[in-house]
Amino acid sequence: MNLRRSLCLSAFLIGTGGLLAGCGGGSSGSGDDTTTISGTVYASAVSGARVTVRTTAGDTIAGPVTSGDDGSYTIEVPNDRLSGPLVIEAQGGTYTDEATGLEVSDAGSLTAYVMGKELSTKPKVGLTPGSTILEMLVTEHGKTLQEAEETFETAFGYTPDSTILPAATGEEPQQRAVLRAGAFSQLNMDLGLRAADQFELLKAIARDLSDGTADGSDSSGPVDIGSTGKRLPADPQNRFARALAGFFSSTNNPTGLTADKIGSIPQGNVVLTDSYRIERTSVMEPTEGKSTCTLAITNKTDGTPATGLAISLMPLMNMAMHKHSTPVDGCVEQTDPAGTYRCTVYYLMASKMMNGMSMGFWDMKVMIGGMDGEEAHFYPDVKMAMGGDTVKAVLLGQNDRIAGMGGTSENRKYFLFNDGITGTTGNHTFNLFIATKESMMSYPAVSVGTVLKDENGNDWTVDSMSVEVSTDRTNWIAATDNGGGHWFAAGITGLTDGSRGTLYVRLTVSDEQKTDDGNAPDGVADNAVFEVTPGGSSMSMGM
Repeated sequence: MNLRRSLCLSAFLIGTGGLLAGCGGGSSGSGDDTTTISGTVYASAVSGARVTVRTTAGDTIAGPVTSGDDGSYTIEVPNDRLSGPLVIEAQGGTYTDEATGLEVSDAGSLTAYVMGKELSTKPKVGLTPGSTILEMLVTEHGKTLQEAEETFETAFGYTPDSTILPAATGEEPQQRAVLRAGAFSQLNMDLGLRAADQFELLKAIARDLSDGTADGSDSSGPVDIGSTGKRLPADPQNRFARALAGFFSSTNNPTGLTADKIGSIPQGNVVLTDSYRIERTSVMEPTEGKSTCTLAITNKTDGTPATGLAISLMPLMNMAMHKHSTPVDGCVEQTDPAGTYRCTVYYLMASKMMNGMSMGFWDMKVMIGGMDGEEAHFYPDVKMAMGGDTVKAVLLGQNDRIAGMGGTSENRKYFLFNDGITGTTGNHTFNLFIATKESMMSYPAVSVGTVLKDENGNDWTVDSMSVEVSTDRTNWIAATDNGGGHWFAAGITGLTDGSRGTLYVRLTVSDEQKTDDGNAPDGVADNAVFEVTPGGSSMSMGM
């Protein structure tokens, strides 16, 4: 018997159970060499959980050991049992539920499926809600580990990595693991379940994903959440996205992560409200600039098209240091097919830079029946504009100012969006959508008659406005105000279909010409500049 085992046996004989747990307990290995595995039982930190290691055939080869107050555990696994896959399982214990703050006195099962040979080089295993779902997909639903990971990532936007141990004050990956575990707790609460029901919810999610699709049903039909009397909703992907965003924004979030550090949010295209099923039917993801999508809305009671609805949009970009909205053009009901609504948003920025660096995340709230009606949330991954054509330009006011941060004022920004170019060589029409910034949360469209606020909060009305377009900055074509911020300049010459050209746009609002720098016109870059390619389209679908 080696010295370590002798010490553990002595600890057992004198009744020091905690020291026994630290030594790792017994094993059925025939050799004396073992690998020390350490990890965390986390949903949040689960204290007093019984941790064992078993083969996929169910044979226990190490443990049980008991997790500490911080959820940590250490267990010895015989080296001669590391040749195949293993399941590390924690049962029972107590923890504080993240979303509700309630104490759970008897936690359910948290597991991880690991390849034994990888433990010799990465001897850390975190047991989380995500790792538990993966383990069940493999051991109970017959998927390979790769299939399980791909299915999970499609549903929830990330792949659980059991080598990352959740820690609220740890490195960013560890903090994200905490945040994602909290999202499952938030989802559990959002579904009206008791805190302790989360473990039944995890089983239900695994059954849902067993057919490869996150839709609340498996191959035999809708999935019940254990004996809770509730069923998994048909929009679990979007529900998790909202739970993740909700837990991130809540005071219960223990991490120091900012909105640009939380990782991907799943792109659920179906949302269920109390009365409606809302599906985002666009295939392409939106981009910076003009973006359109179609919402297909049906009545939940009978599946019939929901017609005659008043749909409004409230987009919000969550960034590291602040939040802001973006201009919208609203939703227009379509007649074919019935129950569909065409929505247009003009995104001021993308979710990520070209190098993949996250800027934060967009939350697109869809409201049915106004502020007091029903709402749905989508979390579009807004891409940077591709193709080279200019999607938006900015001009600034001079005496035209708005209230800024910290009691200061700032030059008002006017955003000019490329709304598309039509026609043929020698006779093109350039369409623009023009909006302005009133505040971080308000970007109204601008036409004659629009009421705005100045830097002191006083109302003023746009009594005159001119938009002019030119290909040479000498000959200008007056654009027509089409209402609601939409303008078009027809009869443009100097552009050739299929070739990129340049358009200049001059903007004057209430007798003040707007400029690139907010100073009086000086003849240098006083106009917005658009690179355009007639005969093509840089507009995106999605929302």
